Amino acid sequence: MKPEDEPGLAPSADSHGQKVKKARAGKGLVLFIVGVAVAALLLYLTIGIYAGISSG
Repeated sequence: MKPEDEPGLAPSADSHGQKVKKARAGKGLVLFIVGVAVAALLLYLTIGIYAGISSG
């Protein structure tokens, strides 16, 4: 296989402004997912604590 035929990543053609915008959107998505995970964990713990208190 010739070196030019090998698969690889092409350099990004995005401008600096587009890169910043995409990075900000990516960080926002990660923070949103983390927020949902924390909310689910708190709900799980609350239900567990309530079940422990009410069964005793």
